[in-house]
Amino acid sequence: MYRDAECLYWALSHEFEGQIEIFYADNLRKIEPSDKSSLNREFCQKTTELVFGQWLKELDVIYLLEVINPLVLDFVDETTKIFYVPNLEWAIIDVVDQGVEAWKKFLKTYEHRITVIAKTQKISEVLTKNNVSNILIDWSIPDDIIKTKPSPLRFLRNIFSKKKIILMSAGTGGWKSRRGVDVMVEAARKISKNRNYHFILKTIKPWEDYQLEGIPENVELIEGFQNREELNLLVDSADMVIYPSRFEGFGLSLLETLHRGKPVMCTDGFPMSELQTIDDERLKISILKYTEIRLAISYEPSSDSIVSNLEKLSNKNLSREFSQKMVVSGLKERQELFVNRICSMLTN
Repeated sequence: MYRDAECLYWALSHEFEGQIEIFYADNLRKIEPSDKSSLNREFCQKTTELVFGQWLKELDVIYLLEVINPLVLDFVDETTKIFYVPNLEWAIIDVVDQGVEAWKKFLKTYEHRITVIAKTQKISEVLTKNNVSNILIDWSIPDDIIKTKPSPLRFLRNIFSKKKIILMSAGTGGWKSRRGVDVMVEAARKISKNRNYHFILKTIKPWEDYQLEGIPENVELIEGFQNREELNLLVDSADMVIYPSRFEGFGLSLLETLHRGKPVMCTDGFPMSELQTIDDERLKISILKYTEIRLAISYEPSSDSIVSNLEKLSNKNLSREFSQKMVVSGLKERQELFVNRICSMLTN
């Protein structure tokens, strides 16, 4: 949610002349009207202590991200514009987790006050199918769109290893193992050693917590938190980044990678596939089966598909096969449209 808030702040700051504030809560499900938050995030315009209930009454516009806490509507003024940006896997009413039907009923009751924003076309279609009125705004991020030469780190890696670097940045692994670390590791075990691939698994969560077998010889493990600059350097060092996600609320990390000019191999299901900029079967991870998580779809990506794709690319120069120009195609237009749509919502 912090990253989405950063995206909104960046978009609104282009044209919005008022004050933009962010209330940060450690646990939205337990938030109380008397809770306080210090606005000390790097993109905020001021640092001050705010009381939640009092703060809500002073707002002209409010954006709710991912989940809805009914407490919010008890305190905002009737004239306050309310925008809600849901993730389909969190189609529930917090604090009591009443489920999808209660969530839809709640939105129907307050549709005269709440404008729902869908981040992608498929998300919009799912919401519409479930009788949730929404406005489509293709989501974007504030990151620059990079067009650079390979980084020195990548150059040195390739000199010494003579192998293609395949990166997976797993974060904390995700709810219900949604990032697919097990799928990536299984693919690394299966691929032939003479294919000259070296895998890097970047994870915040310790390896032991994944409860998998030992780390394959062709996988380099990097554990712990890294800041944005360190992560960018790691992405720049790779030849390709893979995202065998089972599901995503949107796929911000995937979009961040594309902005770095790096080709991405991702699960062939929405919203991951909606962000993909290159239509190539070798960059699609096929699906074995799927299940539903609330209004989202959880896919089961095939490790064999990853292996097959990498085998087809083993004798290719990936930076030539998938040039930066191809990778970043359409991203600038997406950014500009995102800013225009977000800002225009305030005047409509």
